Amino acid sequence: MILFNRELSWLAFNARVLQEAMDVRVPLVERMRFLGIYSNNMDEFFRVRVANLRRMIMVHDKRVEGFEGNPKELYAKIRTVVVTQQKQFESVYQEILKELANEGIVQLDETIVDQQQLNELYTFFNIDLKHEIVPIILDPKTPFPRLKDYAIYLAIKMVSNEKPKDPQFALIQVPYEYPRFYRLDGSDKKYFILMDDIIRIHLPQIFSIFRFDTIEAHTFKFTRDAELNLDDDISGSFIEKIEKSIKNRKKGEPVRFVYDQHMPKDMLNYLVKSLNLKTGMNIIPGGKYHNFKDFTSFPNFERKDFLYSPRPPHAHPDLEDQRSLLKVVIQKDVMLHFPYQRFDYVVDMIRECSDSRLPGSFKTGC
Repeated sequence: MILFNRELSWLAFNARVLQEAMDVRVPLVERMRFLGIYSNNMDEFFRVRVANLRRMIMVHDKRVEGFEGNPKELYAKIRTVVVTQQKQFESVYQEILKELANEGIVQLDETIVDQQQLNELYTFFNIDLKHEIVPIILDPKTPFPRLKDYAIYLAIKMVSNEKPKDPQFALIQVPYEYPRFYRLDGSDKKYFILMDDIIRIHLPQIFSIFRFDTIEAHTFKFTRDAELNLDDDISGSFIEKIEKSIKNRKKGEPVRFVYDQHMPKDMLNYLVKSLNLKTGMNIIPGGKYHNFKDFTSFPNFERKDFLYSPRPPHAHPDLEDQRSLLKVVIQKDVMLHFPYQRFDYVVDMIRECSDSRLPGSFKTGC
């Protein structure tokens, strides 16, 4: 019997999700949303499965199910596969953007906005967004701030011509209180811009009290170990142990650091050192944007052809219009396949089980 390693098998499964984004037969916005699903899956993969593999490395476990090498070699193999998929991901994203542009929907960034668009973004930024932005100035003499998992950060570099070798670094967390995408409608085309780039446009305003000649921002995110750690303390209940472990997830060790591959080396080295990351396996170069899980809510621009046609769930012939669902399932097995069939039957059955008028024999079945 041939065994396949479950981590590599899972990566192959997620590659299948990425293939859906590549498929030109899939509607455009659905393809973008598949990128979001892929990204969210990868986050969970690192939080749990790769985190567990790191623990195997720490205890020098030499046995890995379905893999010829040791955990460290598997970790390196995973990184190779992930980096390859990341390149495919970026390529697919650019391809989808080109196809959207052919349909009259254009992504803007801080380099390609006209004055009218700048005026609209300026109003949005100063009335709404500015109050949600809290710049964090980084200083080697003070402790590095505890960063949040699930968040997107912009690493800021300010350089003065007077001290070109002494840059000032800062961080901005991209606010999650607002949608990731801001829409601007033109006379002949529709436009959208990511919240990241709206912040980039207004960096001189945000850091106006600092003296600099150039300022740039690069996105990064990191993923923490989210494995549940249940201690052996017999004095606490199981629920208390779970609660404690879930709280500790926020303090888990970083297992992945994804950054804009165009980030300056001095900035990258500063972040890696400050986050106590090991250079190499858990540091992954990427594109300009991260946290693509937000792309699962990518706008459809009122184009029905950009989405799958809605398919309402089907009724089950054995359960439809039955006075008692319990009588049906006692007489025969019934298989429901979600989301293709209605979930209402499950809710109706629970309600029937909770009915005080139900005979005792049926309650036993519940």
